[in-house]
Amino acid sequence: MRNINHRNSLVKKLSCFFLTLTILFFSCTKAPKEKTPETKVNDNKTRKLENTFFCWDTFDVSLEKTKPIKKEASLPKNAIPWGGTVSHHLLTDRLIDEWFKELAEHRPNGIDLFFVLSPSHWNLSLEPWSLTDGSWKCKNGFVDSRKDNCEKLKSSLDVEYEPIVFKYEHGVSAIMPYIKKYFPTAELVVIAYNGEPPVNMNKVKKFENAIKKAFSIKNAKDAQNAFLLISTDFSHHSNLEKTNAKDAKSRLFISNINSSPWVLGICDNRPAMYILSKLSTKKTKTTIQYHTNALELSEKTNPEDITSYFFAYFWESE
Repeated sequence: MRNINHRNSLVKKLSCFFLTLTILFFSCTKAPKEKTPETKVNDNKTRKLENTFFCWDTFDVSLEKTKPIKKEASLPKNAIPWGGTVSHHLLTDRLIDEWFKELAEHRPNGIDLFFVLSPSHWNLSLEPWSLTDGSWKCKNGFVDSRKDNCEKLKSSLDVEYEPIVFKYEHGVSAIMPYIKKYFPTAELVVIAYNGEPPVNMNKVKKFENAIKKAFSIKNAKDAQNAFLLISTDFSHHSNLEKTNAKDAKSRLFISNINSSPWVLGICDNRPAMYILSKLSTKKTKTTIQYHTNALELSEKTNPEDITSYFFAYFWESE
């Protein structure tokens, strides 16, 4: 039985803390202009404030200028990516933008629906899989959930919506402005969950079955025109030697998701590594666009506390 009283108490105690943390995370100096219970936009839609999540570009944000990083590879000319991994750390802003730009070039007909798989960072999730049918407010407009698809996934997973989770979840809000920039009409199905090991295999297999009902590789070419977006950062809290050792294992999996053990994907989104391994086919290929780490990007990084990043695409060979 879901402990609603516990959740309400937890939310009250942590609201002030997370509000402050969010402000610090985005380095903002002013709050968004919306003050009313509902906000109307020029697409004639009305959205409830409690189900609207504000992204970093709606605040005054100064992003750090990082060191240039050499591109590792580009997608082959005729490749049509159906999924990929992208960071949710704004330290990698330029690389996130590059990743979405190349994705848009290889999906010239656009992407109608993003399935976004994200870690739930702040332990606010009471459900095993947190969902929402809400909207993300970006500087240039809204990115909305596709409600019918959200309802189907909600039913498959037998969970309730948890909008409070997404008020503070940078694993999702950090990447929304890039979706709005390159795929302005796209809609979403967003799922957040505990991404750290150990992975409960009974739960993750239920997740696998639900995702397979909602998404397939054929979506990349059919009318639904969908994409599996995995929001994740690799390695964490290690020095450079240990980070490189972890990344060697992660690279082995990312480069061969149809044949290498998914547990080699050492990141903050382990269930997504499992899902990747189950969705892939013998024809699945990988293009790693960028691989870097926070120490390479910024001199401000603690050399004993490094996070690494793989910007990758997955596509099918003919």
